[in-house]
Amino acid sequence: MNIYRKTPVRLEAVLANEDALLPGDYPVRLEVLGPNQTRVFQHTLALSIADPRGRPEPPMVLPLFAQDVVIDGPPGKYRFLATFERGAAAAGGEAEFYVSDPTEMPLVEAEVVLWGEDKGLARWLAEHGIRTRPFAAAPAGREVILVSSAPQAPGDEGAWAELVRRIGRGSTAIFLSPGVFAKKDQPTGWLPLVNKGTLLGLPSWLYHKDDWNKRHPIFDGLPAPGVMDYTIYREVIPDIAFFGQDPPAEAVCGGINASQGYSSGLMVAVYHLGAGRFVVNTLRIRENLGPNPVAERLLRNLLRYAARDAAKPLADLPAGFEQQLKAMGFTGP
Repeated sequence: MNIYRKTPVRLEAVLANEDALLPGDYPVRLEVLGPNQTRVFQHTLALSIADPRGRPEPPMVLPLFAQDVVIDGPPGKYRFLATFERGAAAAGGEAEFYVSDPTEMPLVEAEVVLWGEDKGLARWLAEHGIRTRPFAAAPAGREVILVSSAPQAPGDEGAWAELVRRIGRGSTAIFLSPGVFAKKDQPTGWLPLVNKGTLLGLPSWLYHKDDWNKRHPIFDGLPAPGVMDYTIYREVIPDIAFFGQDPPAEAVCGGINASQGYSSGLMVAVYHLGAGRFVVNTLRIRENLGPNPVAERLLRNLLRYAARDAAKPLADLPAGFEQQLKAMGFTGP
């Protein structure tokens, strides 16, 4: 449902007849229309409907077309249309998808510090012109720190304490995957909060949650605010959310289940810590980097948002910060 320009999309047309059409031949036109009704694809075919009284009995469903089609057109909403040219009218006949132009993605100018091991993420960033370096010696200034699903080796209290101190002095950390917080049987054991709460499963099936987002730099260039459009966001919408923590400085995106019982949680939230801040996220951004332009836009937006204060000088840790670290469970050196 979301592709890059000059890449293929799978188009399929299927007729559910249910014996509604009289026997005979019907011309069918398939086309893809983009922004300003620009036609980027057209195909015609002849559909033959057999006598329903014949033997063997004709199938109720007839596959008509299935092909990967490269879409080369302006970014925006596209419609795949199936139309009878005469003799019948399709009750369905329309499906929408979205095309993005990779050259229009916003630039990430800040250098990104990678905390933890994720070779695939590092490779993707390098291929897309985003400068990175590993988390290492004490910094000379504030940093944009990106955390994937694995903590920095050795992954103990000392490693986490050093990361939290960097945040306290003014850096911004983006936690791309909630799995990095897992500590034994506590899914949020390493979350840098005193009240760690938990991760809550929210249903995405028939009795599903309603997902929402706010107007925020993290959703720049994407539909917001309101209930999230499932055509645009469906690959990145998760079925888990943060639940039970203290209210964040910014609640950016979440889900509400009010269909059977009641539960709700946050999928993107910003917390302040000392002079810095950190972003927690359960959106499936990391899992969809590569094929999905929505995931790329969200990651770029996150990095740009995190870099807003990067030019400011490092701050001193606030009074009582070491006691705050211990209250979070980080007692390492």
